[in-house]
Amino acid sequence: MAFGRNRQVEPFEPEYWDALTQFTVGRMMRRTVRKSTRGEGAHAVRFMRMRGGDAYMVPGVYIVPVDPAVALAKGGFRLFEDEAARQLLCTVLPDGSDRYRVTDAADQELGSVRRTPVTKRFSQHGLWLEQPGHPAIVAPRNWAKGGAKASLGRGVGHVVEGVVDSVLSFGSDETAGSEGGLTPLVWVLGAAADGEHGQEVLTFPRSTQGDRWYFIKHGGPLDKRLAFALAVVRESEIFRADQR
Repeated sequence: MAFGRNRQVEPFEPEYWDALTQFTVGRMMRRTVRKSTRGEGAHAVRFMRMRGGDAYMVPGVYIVPVDPAVALAKGGFRLFEDEAARQLLCTVLPDGSDRYRVTDAADQELGSVRRTPVTKRFSQHGLWLEQPGHPAIVAPRNWAKGGAKASLGRGVGHVVEGVVDSVLSFGSDETAGSEGGLTPLVWVLGAAADGEHGQEVLTFPRSTQGDRWYFIKHGGPLDKRLAFALAVVRESEIFRADQR
């Protein structure tokens, strides 16, 4: 069925979650200037596909709240591989402290999304990750060197053609200039206090408008389910999320 006649019908088949290296979170099905032609689908982790010069946001992982009456960041959520919510990928639940416990379909621990204590907010951003067998994965402030494009170019691997330039065209530090520009958030594995160590595993190019993309390092050690969990928590409390 044509996209314009039924905006609830996804124009592409979902992609297997472990194949995703760049994603956004939301309901928008098609990237257009006019809201009336964007369409709205299920709340999902989405990736980009091109058709006839148009960019489509295709679901890869579906987001289902534990309690529909409560915000995702408050009540927790589950991620599913299918829209019918039969194939559970992972569950993300707050434990009442600064921690969101992330477990797989068998309730085995995958890791945690953690909130940075207020006393450390001057040195690192508001959310970080714990992954068993690895050092802490944190986003140091002012980590990215050489601007957004340089950061995205280090290790993210192949990305959808035009995604990086498209993201950067929406107000990142690459276009806004070095003074007062928006530098990307970069989560690194095992960051040192001097900022000279740590493997970049997840990048979010902050922008003033447009799509909000996360880039996972291709072939890196980060469990993608943890990346999805962090992004959904951040996007569910979107107000000033990029400044924390």
